[in-house]
Amino acid sequence: MAARQMAAPRDRSAPPPAVIFAAAGLAVASAVELLILRTFTRTAIHIPGITALREPYEALSLGGRYAYFVSVALLLIAVPVVAWVLWRRRDPVHRGMAIALGSFGLLSGLAALGAADRFALDAATSGAVAVIAIGGAVLSRGRWPSLPIVLFALAFLLSASHTLAQTMAQEGLATFGTGGALNAAELAGVAFACSVPLLARGTVDRTATLVGVAVSAVTFAAFLGNGGATARFLLLWNEGLSGAMPSIAYAVAAGCLATAFVALLRARNGLAAAGLVLLVTGGIGLHSTYQSSLALTGMSLLALALAGPAGHAAIAQSTNAGPTRRAAVTS
Repeated sequence: MAARQMAAPRDRSAPPPAVIFAAAGLAVASAVELLILRTFTRTAIHIPGITALREPYEALSLGGRYAYFVSVALLLIAVPVVAWVLWRRRDPVHRGMAIALGSFGLLSGLAALGAADRFALDAATSGAVAVIAIGGAVLSRGRWPSLPIVLFALAFLLSASHTLAQTMAQEGLATFGTGGALNAAELAGVAFACSVPLLARGTVDRTATLVGVAVSAVTFAAFLGNGGATARFLLLWNEGLSGAMPSIAYAVAAGCLATAFVALLRARNGLAAAGLVLLVTGGIGLHSTYQSSLALTGMSLLALALAGPAGHAAIAQSTNAGPTRRAAVTS
């Protein structure tokens, strides 16, 4: 028995604790950056008498810039580390996801040095989103929990197709009409947010529901104020959605996101909660390398969180099917 226990392989299903802590730190830093730099500083100009609060405003802005630099520094660590964790799983699905994430990281570095153009980076980003979404769906413990990550990828790719088509047109390569893709991305993005509670299926309690209702009410009120112009501007700038749908749709979507996040935290599923935050802070579409890094890291963390023992067992069974069958014949 002791020899059998010593020979048993170490369980690799759970990511190292350091990865979970790094993911949580990245989620917090990117959320602070989103709230301060991409939200507050863009709406502060509409606050009456903001000039009288110059010093507090500058201090808060400094905190937002610091959160941005912390988030970028953590991304430089998180992207290769998460790719390494995926690679260590050793099955083709995880390793395909690791290669996709690693390729994005490599092209991002080359683009920063001027050795790769924007079109190549955008194409690699879109390919990585597709590969990680497919891998997360294959590894998921069930069909429904993987739906949010698939819908997010669909919205991202539809939005990215418009950006890629514009780049191709500017370079004289080809011209495509992609107006319909943006409308479809809007629908898929809202559907993603509304489906997010499936990630916390079975753990949504009264507290999570009440928080979701409160967030929905606040979001709906924001869309009513000033004709919804400011809310729609921030939605487009931060999340890549135009706000063309009825305000109630975005209110429900925000409430579902809040409900799922609280439910995941209360269920102590920090990896999935961090991944969900990174999808929100990253946004839908090709905004910048920074936001694409957040979105891809969030997708990878959710794929790791969705992959349960059943998924690992199925991969191991398919990998060892040949030797097992031969052993049965020889016996």
